[in-house]
Amino acid sequence: MNTTIKLSALLLAFVSTAFVSTFSSSATVIPEGAYGVVTAETMTQGELLWLKGRVGDAAYIVRLEDGNTCTMTLPVAIGSIADDSDSSIGVETTKGFTIAIMTEKLSNALLQGERINSKDWQFDSTLRSSKTDGVVINGISGKEGFVLNSRRRWISWMTGENYPSDCL
Repeated sequence: MNTTIKLSALLLAFVSTAFVSTFSSSATVIPEGAYGVVTAETMTQGELLWLKGRVGDAAYIVRLEDGNTCTMTLPVAIGSIADDSDSSIGVETTKGFTIAIMTEKLSNALLQGERINSKDWQFDSTLRSSKTDGVVINGISGKEGFVLNSRRRWISWMTGENYPSDCL
């Protein structure tokens, strides 16, 4: 999956650096038992032969200790490698995704701006155990890897580009 994410990131850097996504925190409800929700209504999808990826900004809507909510922006990259029969080239707008954040550890990592690679955390399509860090509600298949708090441009890692949180 790590190779998938790297290849997808390469594809997305090749196609364009000005991707846009939208999110709407007003319509998002935090599920019972969740610390918060990461959501994007739309993302930009790029395809280069067998590589497929999506990038954009998502919102992390988190429930604070006092019961109020706070919203912060997260850059996101999602990607996979398609089979040979499904190869094409193009860029288009596509639907986004929603992930419920179920553990305090993952919530704190997001709030601190840490890079969250899906292979390093327990993500599932249902809440199967108390060790599930996040539940993918929609928009990401089991064959796709993703990075939350990704960076838009490769140069951002050297320049220290970040998305500060007012939620701490």
